Amino acid sequence: MFLWIIVALIVFSFIVLVHEYGHFKTARIFWVKVFEFGLWIPPKAKKLWIDKSWTEYTLNWLPIWWFVRMKWENLNYFQVYDKSKKIIKHDELKKVLESDIEVFDVDQVLISRTDKELILEKLKENDDKDNLLNKPYWQQSIVILAWVFMNFVLAIIIFTILFTLWVKPVWINDKIDTNLDIMMFPTIEQSIEKWLLKINNWVLLSPLTWSLAEKSGIKMYDLLLKIDWNDAKNTDYVKNIISKSKNKELTLNIEREWKILDIKLKIWTDWKIWAYLWTNYEFNRDFRYQYNFPESFFVSSKEVYNETLLTFKALWVLVSKLVLPKTKQDREEAMESVGWPIAIAWVINDAMKAWFSILMILAALISINLWAFNLLPIPALDWGRFLFMTVNKLITILTWKKWISPQIEWLIHLSFFVILIILSIIVAYNDIINIVKK
Repeated sequence: MFLWIIVALIVFSFIVLVHEYGHFKTARIFWVKVFEFGLWIPPKAKKLWIDKSWTEYTLNWLPIWWFVRMKWENLNYFQVYDKSKKIIKHDELKKVLESDIEVFDVDQVLISRTDKELILEKLKENDDKDNLLNKPYWQQSIVILAWVFMNFVLAIIIFTILFTLWVKPVWINDKIDTNLDIMMFPTIEQSIEKWLLKINNWVLLSPLTWSLAEKSGIKMYDLLLKIDWNDAKNTDYVKNIISKSKNKELTLNIEREWKILDIKLKIWTDWKIWAYLWTNYEFNRDFRYQYNFPESFFVSSKEVYNETLLTFKALWVLVSKLVLPKTKQDREEAMESVGWPIAIAWVINDAMKAWFSILMILAALISINLWAFNLLPIPALDWGRFLFMTVNKLITILTWKKWISPQIEWLIHLSFFVILIILSIIVAYNDIINIVKK
């Protein structure tokens, strides 16, 4: 009963581990202090061990992530005021504390010389050489953006293995309009070109409830062979005949469960039978991709790149439907399609019943989604942190002053992190509701 949950946690945890290991390894290379390497999100459940560099490895209670806590995220910050109850700027605080100027706490209580020295010691820790903020800009950038390399390469490695052995497409993309050549989920047109899909004659029918089609005896997935004794070649041909048959009786030659039936129905003034018409596609079950190793690497790199672009497009469509839906159904469809990570676990459960390659494909897709998501310019995410750092660096070069203080930046990232956790809880709730419905 819980096997799919366990497998999902293992797969997801491994992919995020690769992501966070990129930050961890590059931090170690540039001698940045790493306080903690945590499995899952606090509160802390158990301290596992401490290595020679005094990095603490921990197990935490919320099973959704890994994290690396480096020396830059918990800066020592103090609210110190002058006689006029005005807060002393952080950049000036060290100089003021070293002087004989009287300073006060938030309650306007005089800060003693001993307390001044304690505050100065803590402030000096912010200037330590093993603090990421004190490293050159290029080193900071590499540490923050290390995930680009790690998750991108992980997806390429997985797909290279699959394309070298052999792999089949996961599904047909009939939701997102795109010209990208996505091998794992091609469009209908691409599937036909690749001989993954074959178009057969005849048309599938799906009547609406209480429609003319249903009242006439048509049922879900009936196969329309002939309409008025003419072959039902395709959906456009059938619609054309129906549109020209106002106030006429049509004979539909139907195949249902290997039986041939003739159904008669009369088209009224609106010339509609109120049924969905589907093209009769046949899957080529022998279709597969397989290349030699060099070709697999090239194809995999292109696949990961195209899937990344498709991820951004899908995200744009999702946000558009949620924020500015054209119809009520748009928002409902968008809400149903949101799923992370419980919905992924549910997909993994179904994948385990199919074949092992699907599990690896899902791992690659999660890896792509993870680094694509972190490319969004949102505070608390890696690219958001990089943008803050870059803008601060440019403004410092031009004006000798930072655009925003480290303390304010930390508060912004923390606030957005809390928002992301809340959204994750909402999405998880939505996942559970959708799974229960299914």
